[in-house]
Amino acid sequence: MIRGIHFLDLAQNLAAATTEADWRSAVSRAYYAAFHEARDTLQSMGFTAPRAELAHAYLWRRLENCGHRGLATAGSRLNQLRRERNRADYDINVNIARLDAAAAVKSAAMIIDCLLYTSPSPRDVE
Repeated sequence: MIRGIHFLDLAQNLAAATTEADWRSAVSRAYYAAFHEARDTLQSMGFTAPRAELAHAYLWRRLENCGHRGLATAGSRLNQLRRERNRADYDINVNIARLDAAAAVKSAAMIIDCLLYTSPSPRDVE
């Protein structure tokens, strides 16, 4: 079974590639690595994210407003990374550089580290 964090390896490889299409894909995969890890973290605490488009805002808002400093930072960064993913996926008339891709990968890694190494109780995110 694949986990969200597995997308991070792919994002790193794409960020190191040579074309803008690769870099755009790196941003997208980095976001989804963090997205799936956030969803899994909240699910392990008994929360169920809505399906489809509603899941994105649910995850970052639940984390950002939980009152737990580390998770709140992860939520804020997830929201910012989603904006970058939207730009990479939808705004093809705006350039995405290799540095943008590398920054997205770094951001996703920081979000995932925070999610994996923070052990809040479900009370912390209510």
